Amino acid sequence: MAGLSDLEGLQILQTDLLAISESRLVNVDRLWMQLKARVEEFRGLLDKVPRNEQSRKSLMSGTVSLSQVEYSVNEDFQQNALQLADALNLDEIDSARIILEVQDASQALGRSIQESAVIRFHLTREYLLSCFRLLLALSTDLDLSLENEGTPTDSFRPIVNAVLEAQGRVDGSAFLRKCLQSMADIKSWLQSLADKISGASVLGQGQTPEFIETVEYQRVSLVRQHETLGMIVHYLVKGHSASIADFEHLLETMKRADKYDHLFVHNFPALGAFLSSIAAPEGVDLIEARALTQRIVAPDDQQSWTLHYVHAAVNAWWLAEYSGRYLDVPSDTSLANVNLAEDSKLRSKQFTEALRDGAFDFLLSLAADVKSLDWTDPARLGLRQWLQRKAPALLPDSVPFSTYFQELLMEQLESFIDAFITNMPDVLRRLRIDEDEQRQLSQTHEHDLDLERFLVIISFAFEGRPDAGQVFWSDPESNLAGFLHWASRRASTPLVSAFCEMLQAISGNEDCATSAHNFLLDEGVSLSGKMRRSQSLSWNQIIKELEFFSSKIRDRPALPQSNPYRSGKTNSDHVETEPESEMMLESYLRLISRLCTESAQVRSFLLKHTTFHVTDLLYQLASSLIPSRLRACAFTTLRSLATNKTRDVGEFIWISLDVWISGGYSPGTHISRGSHTPVSDWAMESIFQEIAGGFEEPNAFIQLLNTLITPYENESGFNDSLPFPESLGSTNRMPGIDPYVDFVLGQVFGMSATEINDLVQLRLLRLTCLTFISTCLSSFNEDLVIFANLSGIVMDNAIRASDLNAYIYLHPFARVMEWIFNDRVIAVLFDVLHQDAAEVAKSSPDSPLVLCLLCAIEVVTSVLQLQSTYLNIVRATIKSEPTLRRNPVANSAYVMFEDAVLNHLSIIPDLGFYIGAGHPSLTVASLKLLERLATAPRIISAPNRDKGKHSNRNKAIAAIEANSDTDQIARSLLNELNTRMDVESWPTESSYFIKTSILDFLISSLGAMPDHPTIAHLLLGFRCNQDSVEVVSGSPFSRRETIFFAIVDFVTDELLGDSVSGVSSWLISLKDKSIQLLKILWKSPLTSDIVIAELQSNNFLTHVIIKELFVDAQTIWDGRTIGNDEFLWSSSAEALSKFLNYRATVMQYIATELRHLSPDLSPALKQRILSTLLGSTTTDEGQQLQHFSAFDFFDFMELEIQAPNNLPKLVFLADLNLEVCKHSLNQVFATYDLRWVEELIALRKMELRTKGQLNGPQDEVGFDDEARSLVAYFIAYNHLVGIGHARIQALEAWVHLMVMMLKSGGVHGTHQLEFILRTLQVILPKLERYSLQSLDEASHLANLAEYLLYSIEFDERSLQKGELGDMANDRLYELFCICLRAINSPIANAALKRTLYCIAYRYLTGMSEVSKGCDLRHRHSIQNIKAAGERLMDVVCDDAYVGEEPGRTSALLLLCAFVMLAREEDSKYVVESLVRLNFIELVVDSLKNVSDELRETPREDVDIQLSYYRAKFDLLFHICRTRFGAATVLNAGLFRAIRESHLFSLDPDIGVDIDDSEIVAKHYSLLIAAMRVINAAVLSRGSQNQHTLTQGRQFLSENRLSVLTVLKRSAKLGIVDDTISEEIVQTLVESYMYLISMTNYLDFEDDARPQKPTAMAFT
Repeated sequence: MAGLSDLEGLQILQTDLLAISESRLVNVDRLWMQLKARVEEFRGLLDKVPRNEQSRKSLMSGTVSLSQVEYSVNEDFQQNALQLADALNLDEIDSARIILEVQDASQALGRSIQESAVIRFHLTREYLLSCFRLLLALSTDLDLSLENEGTPTDSFRPIVNAVLEAQGRVDGSAFLRKCLQSMADIKSWLQSLADKISGASVLGQGQTPEFIETVEYQRVSLVRQHETLGMIVHYLVKGHSASIADFEHLLETMKRADKYDHLFVHNFPALGAFLSSIAAPEGVDLIEARALTQRIVAPDDQQSWTLHYVHAAVNAWWLAEYSGRYLDVPSDTSLANVNLAEDSKLRSKQFTEALRDGAFDFLLSLAADVKSLDWTDPARLGLRQWLQRKAPALLPDSVPFSTYFQELLMEQLESFIDAFITNMPDVLRRLRIDEDEQRQLSQTHEHDLDLERFLVIISFAFEGRPDAGQVFWSDPESNLAGFLHWASRRASTPLVSAFCEMLQAISGNEDCATSAHNFLLDEGVSLSGKMRRSQSLSWNQIIKELEFFSSKIRDRPALPQSNPYRSGKTNSDHVETEPESEMMLESYLRLISRLCTESAQVRSFLLKHTTFHVTDLLYQLASSLIPSRLRACAFTTLRSLATNKTRDVGEFIWISLDVWISGGYSPGTHISRGSHTPVSDWAMESIFQEIAGGFEEPNAFIQLLNTLITPYENESGFNDSLPFPESLGSTNRMPGIDPYVDFVLGQVFGMSATEINDLVQLRLLRLTCLTFISTCLSSFNEDLVIFANLSGIVMDNAIRASDLNAYIYLHPFARVMEWIFNDRVIAVLFDVLHQDAAEVAKSSPDSPLVLCLLCAIEVVTSVLQLQSTYLNIVRATIKSEPTLRRNPVANSAYVMFEDAVLNHLSIIPDLGFYIGAGHPSLTVASLKLLERLATAPRIISAPNRDKGKHSNRNKAIAAIEANSDTDQIARSLLNELNTRMDVESWPTESSYFIKTSILDFLISSLGAMPDHPTIAHLLLGFRCNQDSVEVVSGSPFSRRETIFFAIVDFVTDELLGDSVSGVSSWLISLKDKSIQLLKILWKSPLTSDIVIAELQSNNFLTHVIIKELFVDAQTIWDGRTIGNDEFLWSSSAEALSKFLNYRATVMQYIATELRHLSPDLSPALKQRILSTLLGSTTTDEGQQLQHFSAFDFFDFMELEIQAPNNLPKLVFLADLNLEVCKHSLNQVFATYDLRWVEELIALRKMELRTKGQLNGPQDEVGFDDEARSLVAYFIAYNHLVGIGHARIQALEAWVHLMVMMLKSGGVHGTHQLEFILRTLQVILPKLERYSLQSLDEASHLANLAEYLLYSIEFDERSLQKGELGDMANDRLYELFCICLRAINSPIANAALKRTLYCIAYRYLTGMSEVSKGCDLRHRHSIQNIKAAGERLMDVVCDDAYVGEEPGRTSALLLLCAFVMLAREEDSKYVVESLVRLNFIELVVDSLKNVSDELRETPREDVDIQLSYYRAKFDLLFHICRTRFGAATVLNAGLFRAIRESHLFSLDPDIGVDIDDSEIVAKHYSLLIAAMRVINAAVLSRGSQNQHTLTQGRQFLSENRLSVLTVLKRSAKLGIVDDTISEEIVQTLVESYMYLISMTNYLDFEDDARPQKPTAMAFT
């Protein structure tokens, strides 16, 4: 059934059919598959099975089969299905299927199931009809070419025939009758809906809003379906699928019609196709045609035509087509007894009678009524109303005719026009003769106006169809070209007016307008004497009559506007006083306007005419007492002359306009071309006041201003000039166009609502004013102010304006911004912004309502964007100039525009409503403005608890919640996000831009206040409290029906790409934005708990990993691999950058989830998560899925992109400072603003020109080549930087993920070692490479390696001999060797080297801890250090001595490890290297300053400094453990350095004078470290080295007091201090005692005193 077909499939099919009709479909195969699958649905069309008892019983049984699936249904479902069946007279099972389809969508749409089902039913019918209409149109389009598919007839006709096939044969007639019957059924259905509403009203029954909305939706949809069926019938007739019986059936239907409404008009495309195919010579045979003629063109009283004027139109149309059979003498034998001359006279008579009955009246009405009245030119409307007298107006209907229908109907009228002109020339001539005779005989110039009507019918038929209008010009010998010449000769005033109307309609593009210009240049011969028209309409005649009539009316009182064309008295000189003169002048001016707008040749002809000064005439006319409409036409003509204006033309029109507005063209003023002097100073105010009233004059005048303030055609793009002369008006006021700005905003825009009652006119006028405002804002280049201070370019030499100050002072931007803060302007602006969302949704995208609303939104967005520049720079600059005496704008009620928004907060929900209006451009604009408002600090101020419960609450949230609009706005956003995107339509797919705008809005709103409730939180489904958010039970969020879950589903469901088509930039951009939004939510303390819990319950981690795509050098990015030469200059680079951003965020989430794993979480669940990360997932059904793993996330590091060449060699741009264009992404990466780069280049070019440094075309070409090269370089540079930045973020995220996998606790023992070794296997080649090439990558990889290494247990069990042990030994040894080489890298900084030192230190110390039984000692021979070269020791020693913390401590520890390794291998290489570098002496000497340095160290850095000293002592200790090392240390002056450090001379109970609570304990630690060195040195030198022993004893003697103090503390004598542990004290005591013992200090003391010898003893 058509009504139950898959809606989304039909939407796809419609999109593909539209795309192929525009020759832009990529996937043709998909289209053929869809068409073949839909044949049965097309064949059924709008068939629907009515209600029946059997289906009802089946439904009520509780079990129903839908789409071959058995469902158990509850009572609610049954009742919904029954109600739908009753409402639509639809089979109950089919109703149940619709109810099933809309169950989920109804809640998301905020509609009841019944309403959703009705909408679904009709929407499916609409799409099905639309698809079949497009199919039929393509099957009859002979101009369409399909690549590799032949002609459309060959391609589409078989499918059409399959649809029309019945009982084994193609029966188009039966299908056509079916369509006609469907049209009749729809008409009856519409009547029943009207009866339903009327009945309810009569009975006094209340009608709910849902009931009214549902009925209205059905009515609109049915009218559209009826229209589409009418077009389908047309195409069936055009495709020769109809019979004469079908034609007669259609005529019978039209005969019975009793009103001229939209449904009736829907029959005319089919009628026209029937008339063209049957009555024309190519139709039925002549005998049958003659018989049909007798039946059709019968007297009205013999037939039952209710609408006689329609019958007259059908007769005229038939006769026009039918008469083509007699152009050549027919050879048919059936005409042997027919008098062809008499027959011709009869046809002429019948045609004339048809005209008398209103044929042309009705056709004129038909041609005009199908077009939108919103944009109807008032002058043309007046002409039509003057001509149309017999046919009634079309009954009003809110459903406009579609553009497809209008085009079809105009094509049929075009066929009638061609047939009438070609086949009935005698009737045409007779019309002309009769009208001329009647006009001559009538004293009031009354005559039949059928010829004029015919010309106006032509104008309506060809208006907006320039390709069709070309038929008049393509062949000079054609009948249509001859008709033009004939119609223009000796024409009366009304005929001239109609002819001008026709001529402008067929001049719709430059070629046609130029052809019309050439036609008017072909002048006839003028007669002498009184003013007479030439034989044919020409420029000469138009110019003379304009001058003649304009001079006559300049001093004549204005005619009343209500009836300008039919008043006046007869005069003997009727030619000069015809009442239609003003109408003719309007037509002349409108013709000139059209030709000038379309053709540069016409503009040049008129502006350079030697005798006809068109601008002077127009200004003189505008100064006369003439009707408002005529003056508006004059303004429009002036505007057309400024089309694509050059500076010369623009300034000329500006100067002359300023003279006119100052009274220079007032009646009685003598005007000489080029010399205009204003009459008075007050004339300007008077003229502005005169033209400000009504609609037509101000609208036309402001449209003229809009054209004049638009940047010049050859200067557009940079906006560095003023669109008017800088001295404009300087003779009698301050220069500039401030008076015009004041007129537009103060007199018209600010007061428009009080003077115009017609709503459409009011919207059009406001649209014109808003366009003026928008142009003034957008044409101001705020970058010039920035460049003036930062770029080094002399702005006064570089811009087209005389200087920067003049640009700021005179540009209308400042005055417009001043008016923007006026209370009346604000009131009107917000009145425009506040519209009924339902009316907006029903309006067409090009309606005045939508366009006016869209322009107002763009104006407010621009104001908010430019406000800072105006307030802080422009306004201050203007005020600082004392010579500028600008009158301030009155009633400027606001300091900032946000204050106005705070007084009109309804704009925020209004913008939300417009998002769902169905107009893509309006949706995007609304979202951009909503984004700005949602991030404005004055509107979203954070909560302040000190001032009450609701103080400073986010005003945007309050505005949306005020009328409970949250759900409606959120649903609009949700529907847009859920709208399917057509991949084949990219990049023109509007749905992509809407989705992007929605995500940008939400991200910006969240980013503005991530830790406070925002409207983004509100729309995502959270309930916003004062300073927290929550999820309410039973809310859409709890039902998973919010934007949040739509975004989650998009991230988890959509594939990133595939191995064949690769990655698309638009898709990965959306996925990246989506996951960035989720990232803000899961990172914010406000929402993290809620969001992470929801993502976990959604198995988000598993889904994103499964959907990941493995990438390599062959992956396609927007059609290119990374090796493609154009990669960095295309969107492919952006695709890669976005992919890396997305990948990084995915890994960040996984790490976040691992961090949030509860300690109480079951080990099995932890293991399941880690298993997923390792590439294997077990489904609920037990199926094992192998997929992307955490190690595969590292694939992006294999992508190597060739960097662009260096900055091109520059000559002209060599000293250009482009640093101002640089925008930093972080401390490392920065990109260049390409727009700013291009602007700076343009400024430099102008500067060089001004200085005369661009000499000739060769320099110009050279400069342009440099500019292109420079811009191309920065394009590639930006893309490369973007990729590099994203790559580092992805690497950082991967490193963090690996760390979190280890920290999570799910990997233990052997599995942990395996994981570490696998990770090392992945990163070691990259670490080795990037340690020499890229610091950022090397740093992250080294940090990971360090963490991995410190996670290994260095014991015999972990590194025991075997496969795993050998692998571990190999990996760790390789890591150690890489680190040694990397330390020597020229790119290594302090932070990287610190990490490398730690890795090498941990490896050496760890391996030294392993038992000798592992036989590993050969692995870390001192030869590895020697192989690294002497530079290794140089670098480490430099860092250890003069490096920065914590790198220098790490370097010292590594040297310790080196010394230990050398000692174990009995090698002197390390110590000798230290001696060679004089490092030992430097270290020992540095000990002198320990105490002083500690005193000067900030408290927070004391521990770091102490660690550094301990590392020094530790190094010296290990050096001293060998005899050779101890000698070097002692020779470096160890005891002297310690003595001078005063460490031991200080009171140990006081310590070093540092600000620390643990001062004594830390002092003791230093003493212990020093004693270890001293003891090791003394011990290593041996007891035989008396010099060393003497130094030791001397040390003890010098520090005797310190030793005794420590011994007392150990013995707990004196002060008891609990801040020092007993262990520390005991360790120091042992150190002292050890030195005393080794040096025999006590014996030395005894020998030094003269006493009796005693036995040596020590207690």
